[in-house]
Amino acid sequence: MKIQTTEVFQLLQETNKRVCVFQGSSRAGKTYNIILWLVIDLLNKENKVYSIIRKTLPALKGSVLRDLKEILLMLDLYDDSKWHSVDGYYELGSNIIEWFSVDDETKLRGRKRDIGFVNEATEITYDEYVQLSLRTGERMILDFNPSLWQSWLYDLESDPDCLYKIVTYKDNPFLPKLQVEEIEKLKDRDPNLWRVFGLGLKGIPTRVVFSHQKEYTELPPSAKKLGYSVDFGYNDPTTLIEVHKDNESIYVKELLYLRNTTINDLIYKIKDLNINLKDDFICDSANPQGIAEMVRAGINAKPVKKDTILAGIDQIKRNNLFVHRDSEHIWEELNSYVWKQDKNGNNLDEPEDKNNHLIDPLRYIMTMKSMRNTGIYIL
Repeated sequence: MKIQTTEVFQLLQETNKRVCVFQGSSRAGKTYNIILWLVIDLLNKENKVYSIIRKTLPALKGSVLRDLKEILLMLDLYDDSKWHSVDGYYELGSNIIEWFSVDDETKLRGRKRDIGFVNEATEITYDEYVQLSLRTGERMILDFNPSLWQSWLYDLESDPDCLYKIVTYKDNPFLPKLQVEEIEKLKDRDPNLWRVFGLGLKGIPTRVVFSHQKEYTELPPSAKKLGYSVDFGYNDPTTLIEVHKDNESIYVKELLYLRNTTINDLIYKIKDLNINLKDDFICDSANPQGIAEMVRAGINAKPVKKDTILAGIDQIKRNNLFVHRDSEHIWEELNSYVWKQDKNGNNLDEPEDKNNHLIDPLRYIMTMKSMRNTGIYIL
C-alpha cells in the first residue's frame, strides 16, 4: 500500500531531535501525519508505550482518536478486541498506544512513556508540559495552531534540541480544492485570521477578541442546524441562541435575553417560541437542577462538557461568523468582549469575564458539536 504523507511525517522520520514542534495553519495535516508516524514507527518496535495527550478528554475523543482509528483501519491494523476505550489504550503487537487528558492528575504525574504527543499544546501550561516531558524517555512531539500571541511554546524555537517547523495548508497536497478556497477567503475577510489560519503565524494582538463577524438575514439553504444553547443567569441575563453551520461558516441568532428569570419562566419562554424541543439544547453545566427541570418539561437539554475558554474561542475563530441582523445583544457583546490586560497594558491570553452571556453559549455548542478538520457533528 502506498501511504500518502506530508512534510510533517518526513521530518519525524529524519530527525533525531528530542523535541519536535509543529506550528501550523488550519488543514496543514500536522495532527494526522503525526499519528500516522506514531503507528508506523511502532511496527518496527517492541514493548514501547506511545502516548497521545490533550488538555481534556472530550476534545481528545472528538478529534485525535478518530484519526487514530481511521489510520489503524486504513493500514489493516485495527482489531476491536484490542481497543480498550475505558482504560484508554490500544494494543499494537507488544506495544501500547495510550491516550489521556492533562486534567487527569494521576496520568499527568503517573507512568512513563517512550514517546509523548501533545495535540493542541497551547491548551496546556508550561508546568504541565514539564511534567509530561520528565516522564517521556525518547521524544516529545507537540502540535498547535498559533492563535495565541503569547505562549511558552514559541520559546522552544530557540532550543537547539528542538525541531521547530511552521507548516501551512500548502504543505498538505491532499487537501481538497474546496477547503483550500475556504482558507484563502480569509485574505479578504480578516488579515489577522489569515496570519493564523492561513499562514500559520502568530496573530497580531488586538484587544477585541472577535473582529470577523458579519451580518446575515437569511440562512443559506445548505445550512445545517446544530441546535440551541443556553446560558443560565438571574441578575446576569439568561440567554438562548440558535446556531447553524454551513461548511466553514456558523450562523448565530439571539432568541432570548432575559433578566431576573426563573427556570420555569425560561421553560415557558422557550415553549412560546414554537421551536423543536427535541433538538439539542446545550446548557451551562453549572446549573444541573435547571437542566433537569428543562428535561422534565420535555426539552432536550444537555450539559456542556466544558473545554477551556481558549479552545472554545479558537473553534469560533476557525469559522466565518455570521450574526443575525436582529441579534442586538450579540452585536453588543462581540464589540465589547475583550482580552484581559496586565498593568502595562499588554493583552493576556484570557478574556474578561463579562459581556459574554451570548458568547459563552456559542462556545458551548461549538465545543460540543464541532469536530476539528472533519465537518462531522457529535451528540
